[in-house]
Amino acid sequence: MQPPLQNDTQPNNPNRQFDQHESGGPKINVVTGMLLGALVGGLIAMLSSSNRENTKQSLTNAKASVGGLVDTVKEDPAGKASQVIDQVKSASGIIQEVATDVQNVYEKVAGEAETVKQDVNKVVETAQEAKADLQDIGEKVVEAKDTALGQDGTSTDQTSKS
Repeated sequence: MQPPLQNDTQPNNPNRQFDQHESGGPKINVVTGMLLGALVGGLIAMLSSSNRENTKQSLTNAKASVGGLVDTVKEDPAGKASQVIDQVKSASGIIQEVATDVQNVYEKVAGEAETVKQDVNKVVETAQEAKADLQDIGEKVVEAKDTALGQDGTSTDQTSKS
């Protein structure tokens, strides 16, 4: 049995010591915890000299790329805007073609599926007709056997018809 705690509002809850609602400590949400973890992990990674050099080189390259893009936009903002608009229009056209192609494929598959369904129905009908024909043939074979053995086929016919 656990000893009662001072100001204990939930004596029957065994996990009450983990309840943050009543703790006086700092509250850290998940996003803040993730950011702190990433920061600590990044700092630990920077302890390696090769990681520091790679990071420095990557940041220099990124700065140069962004700087070049900014210079291009500063020189001709209207031209860059029209270039982006043209690229978006081109991509939109390609997306429209893809949508049309997908629709055509869907219609083709749906048409083929309907054809297959009709063919299956024909096969089922043919199989049922063949079954009926085989039953008729079987009856004729029995009749031929009875005739060959000299037995009267009238009693067999009456039994099979009833």
